[in-house]
Amino acid sequence: MKKNKTGKPASRTGRYFKYAIGEIILVVIGILIALSINNWNEKQKEKKSEILILKTLQKDFIENKKIYSEVIDKQTFVINSCKSLIECLERKDLQYKRDSVGRFIYYGAFNYYRTEPIVGSYQALIGSGDLKILKSENLKSKLALFSAEINQGFEDETLSMNLLNTLHIEFKSIGGLFLDNRIRQSFGLSKAFKNDIEFQNKKLIELYHNPNILHPLFMKMGVENNRLNLYVKMLDYTDNILNLIESELKDKN
Repeated sequence: MKKNKTGKPASRTGRYFKYAIGEIILVVIGILIALSINNWNEKQKEKKSEILILKTLQKDFIENKKIYSEVIDKQTFVINSCKSLIECLERKDLQYKRDSVGRFIYYGAFNYYRTEPIVGSYQALIGSGDLKILKSENLKSKLALFSAEINQGFEDETLSMNLLNTLHIEFKSIGGLFLDNRIRQSFGLSKAFKNDIEFQNKKLIELYHNPNILHPLFMKMGVENNRLNLYVKMLDYTDNILNLIESELKDKN
């Protein structure tokens, strides 16, 4: 039998106690290692999920940037066409931009653009509760602001439709008389014969002295300009969101 330092036999109970403590320590260490590995695996899964979400959002907002860039160009053209038409109506000069009056009407007074960005992925994240996977609070804030602006950006749609209808009624007397041949051909129509200058002049005079056109046209131009400002703001949000997504993806690599 082994003896302790005092020369007395060592207690079996003491040896078993030390052995049990050692076993417990090993078990605890094993549990901690297992928890650490499990935690690491969960973080890796979450990281992969976040990267997938970021790439999906990136794809959507690259497309949104294209959408807003295109509609800003179109909206600017509408506004400029309205301005040119107002100049014609105010001058009352039968020869001033005579060949372009039809384009100003159809591309300005009669045009209306409403664009719908791609937000399906973001809405799905909100619906599923997976938005919490995104670590960047700044990105989540920008996405929320983007969504809010979309929902609030078309309060003037009823007014726009009313103005459009009013202008259609006021311009109906000239029909397609001044319709540009390029527009006619885009509709599959043959070129117009414009030999009756006297009749054209009569219709232009009626148009230029119609007191019911300028006011709705001015209002339409104001509404279109407000919408253009909204699209510019949305493009700015889109650029900011894309920059934040790119930064987050770099950090994950």
